Amino acid sequence: MVAARSSFERIASLQNFFPEFYQRFFARCPEARPMFAKTNFEHQHRLLKHAISLLLIFPGHATDREPNLLTRVAARHGQTDLRIPAEMYAPFVEALIDNVRQFDPEVTADVEAAWRATLAPGVDYMRSKS
Repeated sequence: MVAARSSFERIASLQNFFPEFYQRFFARCPEARPMFAKTNFEHQHRLLKHAISLLLIFPGHATDREPNLLTRVAARHGQTDLRIPAEMYAPFVEALIDNVRQFDPEVTADVEAAWRATLAPGVDYMRSKS
């Protein structure tokens, strides 16, 4: 958990981190691109930064009751609002990991494993609300 958060602190403020994430995500998941047709990406980058931060701290908080850290984000992405299909979460994670490899000068196999392990509970929660 700490390794992933430290990695995110190193890269979250880099100018191209979020724009390049979306390029990678759309390459891995082209069906997502139309969902962003009317998106203000400057605003979207701030939302994504916040969501990733929540995903990275989610494992350290009570996750067995509602509401929790991700309840609002999951509701927004779930069946009553954006209707993000559960199968879009895997390409999201892979695009994010690709971006971490690209931008974090201290990335190692252990840092990548920390990202995957830290993201898993939050991503699983998000998928469960799809």
